[in-house]
Amino acid sequence: METVRLVMVEALPRPDTPAFAKYGGATINVYTTELSEHAAVELATREVAEAGWQLQAVDETYLLTRAELPEATPEGVAYFEQALLDGVVVVIHTYPATPQEGDLVH
Repeated sequence: METVRLVMVEALPRPDTPAFAKYGGATINVYTTELSEHAAVELATREVAEAGWQLQAVDETYLLTRAELPEATPEGVAYFEQALLDGVVVVIHTYPATPQEGDLVH
């Protein structure tokens, strides 16, 4: 059975990057063939830093098999498959630096 570990983190753009003025932060998903939780979090931390982001918190980490992938998200299947080939895939979901019209702010 082919398995990857998904590490989901919250991150902020580093001040020395172009993303700093453009984005308020990001949720970053790291798909890796590193199955140990500790090793996967270490890898995710390095990958996030290399991408120009400061890891703020690890939200979640879990093992994922092909059978568990929801069919409604073809991009999730693509990330899973690419991680099996490359060992790691980093997916960055950014949000703007300032609230947008209609955003709820607490």
